[in-house]
Amino acid sequence: MPVLHLLASLALVAATLIGARRFGVRRVAVPACVPLLLSMAGPLQWVLVSGLAPAPIIGLLAAIQVERGREFGQIIALASVPGLALALMLMMTIGGPGEQRQELSDQIQESLSSMGAQVPDAEQLQQVIDLMLQLFPGMAYLSMLFVAVVGYRIASSVSAAINMSLPVPTPMRQWRLWDEMIWGLVGSMGLLLVFDGGPRTLAANVLLVIVALYVVQGLALVRYALWRLGVQRFLELVIYALLMFTSGISFVILGMLGLMDTWFDWRRLGPAQSDESADDDEQQ
Repeated sequence: MPVLHLLASLALVAATLIGARRFGVRRVAVPACVPLLLSMAGPLQWVLVSGLAPAPIIGLLAAIQVERGREFGQIIALASVPGLALALMLMMTIGGPGEQRQELSDQIQESLSSMGAQVPDAEQLQQVIDLMLQLFPGMAYLSMLFVAVVGYRIASSVSAAINMSLPVPTPMRQWRLWDEMIWGLVGSMGLLLVFDGGPRTLAANVLLVIVALYVVQGLALVRYALWRLGVQRFLELVIYALLMFTSGISFVILGMLGLMDTWFDWRRLGPAQSDESADDDEQQ
């Protein structure tokens, strides 16, 4: 997703959410759906793929959850539904005719040549293209999920300045996946090993999304550790930069940390810990 499209999507999410809170969900619902309806036209389908069309729907769904009194995790879960719909649509259409693949191949070759990189042979390039096309739905969903989370945080910051109430988003250091996500990981790996064709592509995209979420949970653990140690912000940014520069191995380590946190619950944020805290409060 280009930077300008990303910024526009974030602005649309925040504006729609704030507008729905101020003027009501029903008044904002129709204008929020207009970009999506326009994107159904052939020449404007790029608006849908770029994320601009689903952005107002994301903000609208977030506003509905806020109106229902839902927590931050439930708000984001429903707000990410447009991303899920986009991913499913891409899975049904991404195969495309051979000329689309050839056009993409030519674009990648041209980009690599302009950067002075070594262009792989035709067979290797085709394998890269096939992999990109297969995983594109999962990447599209992750981008929409990112837009939902960051857009909500922007709306939360703006709402505080204009005396509007929104549920406080969960701090990064306290972010934790639902424990049931582990079964999605196991199931997608099983489908990936057993099936071929469409089910295999579906499993690969689900696996991509879940692994990425566990990487984020691992990053949340790092953020929590730095917060507990009282590390200064500058040094914290340096650590994040090092993680980016070593993205290959750091992603693996963060993913493993996030996965192990499902069982060890190092930050004591799981349901069992919450129940124990509630029992202690009742006894007191």
